Amino acid sequence: MGLLLFCPDKPHTLAMFNIDQLNKSYQKNNGIQDICFSIHEATAVGLLGANGAGKSTLIKSMIGLVQPDSGHIDFTGNPPAYLPEQPQIPLSLSALTLLRYKCSHNDLPLKNAEDALLEVRLQPESWSRPISQLSKGMRQRVSLALALCGNSKLILLDEPMSGLDALGRAEILALFQQRKNQGTAFLMSSHIVPDIVQLCDRVLILAHGKLCEEIGIKERSIEEVKLLEKRLAFWTEASQ
Repeated sequence: MGLLLFCPDKPHTLAMFNIDQLNKSYQKNNGIQDICFSIHEATAVGLLGANGAGKSTLIKSMIGLVQPDSGHIDFTGNPPAYLPEQPQIPLSLSALTLLRYKCSHNDLPLKNAEDALLEVRLQPESWSRPISQLSKGMRQRVSLALALCGNSKLILLDEPMSGLDALGRAEILALFQQRKNQGTAFLMSSHIVPDIVQLCDRVLILAHGKLCEEIGIKERSIEEVKLLEKRLAFWTEASQ
């Protein structure tokens, strides 16, 4: 299977993250094979693929949770922040205590904790309650605040809208767009194609561990949503 490219001109921005010929194999699935791409500041890259396509393996390799078999990963600035698909956070703590602990541990102003909770629109009356008492959507906002609370200029998001309703998704997408306008870069893996189109400048389609196609997003239109869905279905079927 070859690599088909359809993408806009490279932005005139600093490449924050470069991945070259990245490989990781497992006994029971394909892992990832010969993955190459870059992420530039103030841009967002979408990651699409069926279950088992290699999306989570790729993201975990980028932050060191998975050791690749071969290839190179280079980045500038602080290490990226990461929101996993299923965040494991201490439910007995309150959101404010948890974020203040992160700030203290990373030598950040404690005010960053409150700023991050306000940014993700978690209501202040929920800040001091044990996280175990919060709804799934509220817990997801706490996890998002953890990822955004810091000095990282690259945020890796694995299904970041889990548990959020339509209004919550719109609020968080607007937040990501604001951060992007301020220079932050994103890599977002999601099964919600309209969310990918709304935020991302280009989309990488993975199938069975291979980067099959790169598609530029220009108009953020329903036509682009349909194109991505069609191309994802094509590559998923073609790789079987």
